[in-house]
Amino acid sequence: MHFVTHEISAELSPYVNSIFHFKHFMPDHSIERVVPDGFIYLIFELDGKNRNTFDNDSLRPIAEHRTAWLSGLHKHYISISSHKDSEMFVIQFKPAGLQPFLVNPISELNNKITPAEDLFGASVVELREALVLQTDDDQNMFALAEQFLINISKIKQDQPRKLVEKMLNAIQTNSAAQLQDVVSKFNYSNKQAIHIFKNYVGLNPKSYQRIVRFNEILPLIMAKKSIAWDDVCADCFYYDQSHFIKEFKAFCGYSPREFLIQHGNYNTTNFFPLD
Repeated sequence: MHFVTHEISAELSPYVNSIFHFKHFMPDHSIERVVPDGFIYLIFELDGKNRNTFDNDSLRPIAEHRTAWLSGLHKHYISISSHKDSEMFVIQFKPAGLQPFLVNPISELNNKITPAEDLFGASVVELREALVLQTDDDQNMFALAEQFLINISKIKQDQPRKLVEKMLNAIQTNSAAQLQDVVSKFNYSNKQAIHIFKNYVGLNPKSYQRIVRFNEILPLIMAKKSIAWDDVCADCFYYDQSHFIKEFKAFCGYSPREFLIQHGNYNTTNFFPLD
């Protein structure tokens, strides 16, 4: 498989986590489960194949996605199609990273996959057409994507963004961080801070913290390492271990024990084959 990642420019690095292009992907399955990872993705298909999302229980198709689409923050797992000899180009935004490029509140994108044209207009269709013509030149593709983002950006370092960045830094340093001290330094009430965080990130701080913590725990479970469940429950605002297991199941569809049986030997943490 051809897989190339891009080193993000200094201008975009505070907002974009990664940009990558892959082709000749040959999966051994046709449906896979995607678990929440706290990122928003702008995805371009470059192979002419339409993608599907599926009902998580019946695995019947419920939607078709063409050309380019944006996958918002998901609080629960989703089921998507996987295709042989596929080619895609992906922009992965950092938490709060998409906000300077959109007029819409980020929270409106939660738990949705939205046609990119509905959000960015004709320019994103033009970008996709340009990418299709450049699939043998990764660096030119990356340059086109960066220029697209720069053209549509409305980047400003205002007080609300600075607050959100401080809150995110606290969470990413310690997923169980208490945020009152951060908020108080900006002279916002807790209610105001939650509203601002949701506008920039999409989720409220507590929901985002749980996703971060889940993504810390998942690799430990896959590595079969010992986990102090009582500490996890206390840190992540769970009432008890059964409450944690219920939310773990909402994130990935399995209890920790079931997950180990089904996917304990799989080598990725956010995509798992279902067939």
